[in-house]
Amino acid sequence: MKKLYILLFSLILSTTCFASDINWNSNTITAIGIGSAPASVTAGQGDALARRAAIVDAYRNLAGIVYGVELENHTTVQQLAVKKDTIKTAISGAINNARITDEEQLDNGNYQVTLCMPIFGQRNSLASALWQDKVAMPDFASQSDPVAPTTTVPAVTETPVVPAAGVTPAATAPTVMPAGAITGVVIDCRGLGLERAMAPNILDNSGRTIYNSKNVDDSAIIKNGLASYSKSDSPSNIDYAGANPLIVKAVSLMDFNRNPVVSKEDGDKILAANQNYAFLKKCAVVFIE
Repeated sequence: MKKLYILLFSLILSTTCFASDINWNSNTITAIGIGSAPASVTAGQGDALARRAAIVDAYRNLAGIVYGVELENHTTVQQLAVKKDTIKTAISGAINNARITDEEQLDNGNYQVTLCMPIFGQRNSLASALWQDKVAMPDFASQSDPVAPTTTVPAVTETPVVPAAGVTPAATAPTVMPAGAITGVVIDCRGLGLERAMAPNILDNSGRTIYNSKNVDDSAIIKNGLASYSKSDSPSNIDYAGANPLIVKAVSLMDFNRNPVVSKEDGDKILAANQNYAFLKKCAVVFIE
């Protein structure tokens, strides 16, 4: 057994790091690992050890890209994990639950394994690890952020109402939006070279932050992120902003072309509409690339 661990350790040191990839279109983070077998073992042992080393290498590469993901205000996942043990534990769990999507024996005798995990989604995604406990999240926004802080309301314990025997409880009527209600916001960023990001912000050209992760529902950001993206030639995802979105044009981009900047007038329109209809809380935001 000791000899096996020594062989495995030597294989890990000799593995080749392959590039990992974040694919926003497919909602995946992918990592490839390569393992090779030493000449001093039998063919059967060599194949098994090479595969195991490739898996270890793939997990290591996956962790490298996950912890390097940048969120808001140039804060990386690594920095959050250092500050909050709960986030570190959740991220480790998401990485450990990554799926092997492909594996093969290469012509040169090495073994290759591909791992994949989702960026967004309720199960085992990076977003679910980051936003599984909003209380544990550091406040990304600056103190000058105009978005109103969330008010904490003390919990009220209510005695549950038990219907009488044979009586069917009345169904709760669905929430109906009034006619003309603004359902979301679409930021037209065409021609500016927008880059996708996990937690993009919207700012205006006076320096005011219009939208960030501070006051959104955890479930909404975990499902789709702070914003959805739509291609300019086929805006298929524009429905994330609802049937009657406010549409504004970005005047520029900031932070490596990730954060759209709108005019102060359009920023006022977004905040006023959100005050009435609270669509930003639901992450009803679409960027047209």
